Amino acid sequence: MVALPNWKTWLTRKGAEHEEVDALARRSGFAWPVDAAIGPFALHTAAAAICGIHLGPWLLGRWYAWILPLTGRSSHIPTGNDHLQNFELVSIFPALLIGYLLSRRFERFAAYAWILPTVILVYKLLTFTEPHVSVLASSSAMTRFEYFFVIQRKMFTFTPGFGGVDPIRIAQQMSVVAPFYAGLAYSVGALAGKRHLLDRVFPHSSMQVEPEATETHQSEKPATELN
Repeated sequence: MVALPNWKTWLTRKGAEHEEVDALARRSGFAWPVDAAIGPFALHTAAAAICGIHLGPWLLGRWYAWILPLTGRSSHIPTGNDHLQNFELVSIFPALLIGYLLSRRFERFAAYAWILPTVILVYKLLTFTEPHVSVLASSSAMTRFEYFFVIQRKMFTFTPGFGGVDPIRIAQQMSVVAPFYAGLAYSVGALAGKRHLLDRVFPHSSMQVEPEATETHQSEKPATELN
């Protein structure tokens, strides 16, 4: 589905009508009635999830391996504790950047990458139950939010009691909360890309106008010389 727009553009340049291109795509199995929504939506949702689950931790590893040595600071192989201590930053920053960049190339539904991770998180919140606590109790509602959003900053160990850390809770935070944060950040980045935010913050220099002024000056010069 990612290559379909380029394929359509190529056929259009060859002189094919848009209706003929769409009909050919459907007959060839390249497109189906809802592909215009599902394809881009799946692309951006998957990209946001990859940022939160895989790309962020990978970039954190590159930070410790490449950047810290350049600053003269001691570096080490990042551990699960490093990931958890930088959980929000690792989940949000890469998704924000990738959302901005991909939305410039694939704009459709880029700002909706938050929907599926939010649905999954809401489902987890609604179905969460704590033993010996009523679902309707106010303390239970607070507990379920703390369970997901109060990030554990220490990785569990394979010792009796897992070092006082809940491994299931860590798994839920990494697989549910991280994509949620990444989906929100990706959507914000996509909105910024759609509005060309960086172009507004860092506008092009006035040098782009100078050639026009130079051409105008040159066009007026012969008339002045003739006079």
